[in-house]
Amino acid sequence: MVKKKIQLDSEEEILFRSCKHPAMFYGGVFYLTYMIVVGISGGNPIANTIFISAGAIWTLFGLIKWTYTEYILTNKRLVVVSGYFYLRAESIPIDKIEHVTVYQTLTDKWWNKGILTLFGIGIQKKRIKGLKNAEDFRDAVHSQLSVDPEPYFSN
Repeated sequence: MVKKKIQLDSEEEILFRSCKHPAMFYGGVFYLTYMIVVGISGGNPIANTIFISAGAIWTLFGLIKWTYTEYILTNKRLVVVSGYFYLRAESIPIDKIEHVTVYQTLTDKWWNKGILTLFGIGIQKKRIKGLKNAEDFRDAVHSQLSVDPEPYFSN
């Protein structure tokens, strides 16, 4: 993961960083390696070239998808930073977020990824697909939403 730099306020600290899960990149690397081994062992050279090219494109696309966007949670906001040569930062204040949900299939749970959905005031439903450590990210956001949980549990 490429860590992107952001401008922090004086009392702001980074609590959690995450990015897209590298599963697509790993799949491309596995497929590319397999096709290179098959190509070396023989077969149709045109078909081998086509399949190796498809594996290279898959790997490159997976690498770009994995490293292009980073999600940074601070104690005041959620920042979505994307880009390589230019950085685009989208900032959502924590006090605007009301609820966070995580959707995970059985495979997503095994890969430790998921779809994080943010609901809030003044923000449309923000969905982050394929987020690495989605449950931990949700818990970090919830820890900032419930700043003082004591009144909810006391008599």
